[in-house]
Amino acid sequence: MTTQVEAAAVTEALKIVRLNYGHLAGMILFFDHLITLDIEINLLWRRGKSFSAYWFFINRYFGFLSGIAVLALPFLTVSPETCQNYSFIRELILVATQAIASTIMVLRVYALYGRSRRVLWFLCVLALGLVAISVFSFTQQQAIRATILGGCHFNLSEKTSYHLASSWEALFIFDTAIFILTIYNAYTTRRRMMPTASLYTRIIHDGAIVMALANLVNIATFYFADSVSIFPGGFATVASTISITMISRLILNLHEHANAGLMTQRSGPVSQYRIPLQSLPDSSTFMAGTVIDSQLGPILNITVV
Repeated sequence: MTTQVEAAAVTEALKIVRLNYGHLAGMILFFDHLITLDIEINLLWRRGKSFSAYWFFINRYFGFLSGIAVLALPFLTVSPETCQNYSFIRELILVATQAIASTIMVLRVYALYGRSRRVLWFLCVLALGLVAISVFSFTQQQAIRATILGGCHFNLSEKTSYHLASSWEALFIFDTAIFILTIYNAYTTRRRMMPTASLYTRIIHDGAIVMALANLVNIATFYFADSVSIFPGGFATVASTISITMISRLILNLHEHANAGLMTQRSGPVSQYRIPLQSLPDSSTFMAGTVIDSQLGPILNITVV
């Protein structure tokens, strides 16, 4: 009996340690903020504020400020009431973070499809249905506070784990839809306008696949928590951090190429047009350079060879 109790205590301690490492992964967000701050200042703060810029600030600074609390409180020993309140607030922060990221991705896909209302309505209806599933998943939760190593941590019952998993599964379905639409747009654009462009680069550039995979790993923790000695949802902080970071990088990359930023209707390698020097008349004056559209970004690079 004593051996079983000791084994359970060791397992719980291991789960807490791994959960704490997951929380520390949130430092990626602060590190990324530091190394891209100069780019942010040059592209967003020193220019006129735009629709895209405001969404960038909401995503980045909500994640930054809320991340401080999410990162610090799990390591503090607080009263049961404070810990329970923190757990609830943390869930709200995770929901808000993913809602912001999802909204930005909807706007991005909407722009990629030439601001098609059909695409917008499809994504909005899909999002509303998945939100309903997520709201249901937060009902009738049962959690037990893990106190063996101190700090503020909760272990979920099996029923609650499956309930909460459905909210992340809904998010994964949404990310998958975004990913499929991004692939289709990248493929058709590549065929029509940029035959030499890398499809892989376009997919990674918009970040949908990275966020979807991070959410998939977090979903797995709800079903295989005991097998890998981790608390259900133990990868949630990492998944949230990846979403915030990828969205911030996406908007910064878009602003580097076009003033419209998030609402840029096309991104990726520019089309190349080469003019043989001998084909130009001797008396002609020709300027080589890049054609840039304020909405589309760089669309044509002209060189003389």
